Amino acid sequence: MIANQPTRSTTAESAPGGRIGHVLLATDLEEASAGAADHAIYLAARHQAVLQILAVARTSKEAAPMERGVRALRLRACALGIVATSVVWHGDPAEAILEAAWTERPDIVVLGSRRSLDLGRVVHGSVSRRVAREAPTRVLVVPVI
Repeated sequence: MIANQPTRSTTAESAPGGRIGHVLLATDLEEASAGAADHAIYLAARHQAVLQILAVARTSKEAAPMERGVRALRLRACALGIVATSVVWHGDPAEAILEAAWTERPDIVVLGSRRSLDLGRVVHGSVSRRVAREAPTRVLVVPVI
């Protein structure tokens, strides 16, 4: 699902502005983010774009494992010839992702979504929903399959 383009049915590759030079992957390194990581790496490779990997630790206890996880993702991307950076911020995930989207100005933000059933409907998680609504750029939400 691509947010911020409600009147167009499109993919990240064919969206207006077409060229992607900077991909921001927001990840919690959990199952919900695995598909998003794969898709962000694919987009960065396809467009020869810079990949910026962002994880957000809610507590200082989460920071060290997240540092190792984003480093592993960065090395995976670099092995494919992608220029990649990684960082772990602290705080509220939605706030941090939105701050990164506003300050770093990526061409697209890619993130995963936990899905839950709400009266028979599939509903995206609150972080992805908020980022999709408020980000100043295209947002690609990759749901858990």
